[in-house]
Amino acid sequence: MAAAREGLRVLLVEPGAGVGGVLTQGYLATLDMAQDARGKLLQGGLFAEFYRRVGKDPSFDIAVAERELRAMLVRAGVELRQGYRLSAVQAQTGRVEHLSFGGPGGGLELSPPLVVDATDTAALAYAARARFTLGRADTGLDARQMAATLGFRLEGVAWGGVFLALNGDGIFHRSGAGAWGRSGWGLAPIGDCYTPSDPGRFRLRGLNLARQRDGSLLVNALLVYGVDPDDPQALFEQASREAGRVLEHLRRSDFWLFGPARLSGVAPQLYIRESRHLVGLYRLRADDVLYGRDFPDTVALGGYALDGQTYFPGETPYLLGTPNPYGVPLRTLVPQGFSNLLVVSPAASFDSVAAFSARVVPLQMALGEAAGAAAAVAQARALDFPGLAGDPQAIRQLRKRLANRGARLSAVRFPAPDDRSDPGYPAATQLLRRGLFAAPAYYRGGLYLREPLRLGDFLADLEHFYRAKKPGSPQLRTVLETRQQNARFLQRPLRREQAHQILEGLAVPEPLPGEGQTVTRGEMALVLWRLVQPYLAEAR
Repeated sequence: MAAAREGLRVLLVEPGAGVGGVLTQGYLATLDMAQDARGKLLQGGLFAEFYRRVGKDPSFDIAVAERELRAMLVRAGVELRQGYRLSAVQAQTGRVEHLSFGGPGGGLELSPPLVVDATDTAALAYAARARFTLGRADTGLDARQMAATLGFRLEGVAWGGVFLALNGDGIFHRSGAGAWGRSGWGLAPIGDCYTPSDPGRFRLRGLNLARQRDGSLLVNALLVYGVDPDDPQALFEQASREAGRVLEHLRRSDFWLFGPARLSGVAPQLYIRESRHLVGLYRLRADDVLYGRDFPDTVALGGYALDGQTYFPGETPYLLGTPNPYGVPLRTLVPQGFSNLLVVSPAASFDSVAAFSARVVPLQMALGEAAGAAAAVAQARALDFPGLAGDPQAIRQLRKRLANRGARLSAVRFPAPDDRSDPGYPAATQLLRRGLFAAPAYYRGGLYLREPLRLGDFLADLEHFYRAKKPGSPQLRTVLETRQQNARFLQRPLRREQAHQILEGLAVPEPLPGEGQTVTRGEMALVLWRLVQPYLAEAR
């Protein structure tokens, strides 16, 4: 849309039957929003227009979303071809020369001067032999990918009952559950007691619900592990059958809420959180995100929490704090060695942990708008995309165009600590980049190294490390048992004596630095980094 509104002739090739990608075809009907210190949304422009069109509610009706997206495409003058799948890519000397698609009207042969790959898995760029890392291979832990999700639709569930149940659970049990507007979230115990048909493949998490205009509920809760990025739909049929088992479990678990429920359909495609990660002209890192760093070629803002889904069934989810508003540079969209290709996708040039935040839809929409404007500026100035990214004057023109379109390129920051003087800062940064330095969501814009470390965060870091490097080990069993035995105390500060006992139980000989009754985050960073570093070095 952005490129067409800038006057370019644009062909949008869509493999599915609908437009809207993961929103309408993956049933991801709730937006992960982020705000600055004044409560203003971090994305404007086309995202703000879409948000207004679907009702200015984080959860929306997917039929309305698709209708409005089609209207925006028509208004912009975008030519749309649906049902066409990529069959071949010809690329020479770092340039995409020719694309072949198969579809209902026969073959489609294209030789476009500029190409934007907006697939969830960067399938076009991968076929053109751009460089990628797989899953979280950049961390040195393993190459696993975050779980995908199959969304499904329930009819016959009374929203009033769900609303009361979720808010009541959140208030009385302090579970984090709740409901507001069209959105609902919680009921994690129902997911925890679900026994899947294949425990290594599926898991039911707490329910994320998006109420539709017809009264049905879209459910984002069925996790699918081991999805092949080259064939993400290979597990679709098996996952669809699992959705039926989930409904029976919901009925047994809470007949008052789900007894009348009917499964009226599953999403046409899986919601893919992670596949591969591009090696672009710049690779966004987790500390860039957390500390809210800006760049000369910033073309969009992010700020959603560093909130990662699990890599193993039953694993504790990843939460590494909430960033200050951060910039995403145009260079993260430009594959190394390619002149006429941009990648706008969760698979763009983000480290795997940085993608915990950068993969969310509002930021991806803002980057899509930036890519369209970049194509117009590149064509007007007779530059290729690397040339545009390296030309300060062209970048200023691009940023001015985006600002004129209502995009946000700066934001009011939250107060945050200066961590750099703490002795644990280098170690904590390395741990953060690997997803091994958990933090509460209210820690914003920093590592908070002088604050006491929570017991639950310490155990989560150990669990994530041992699951990746020593699955089935006595150390992992010790961590999980300690977590279970201390379930009521996970939010409390870690006492120094308790930390010594846990480390001794893990046969970790490292001394624990510092004094005082509780352990600071900076102190434990030094110990954890010495523990994990040798295993990460072996992985490389």
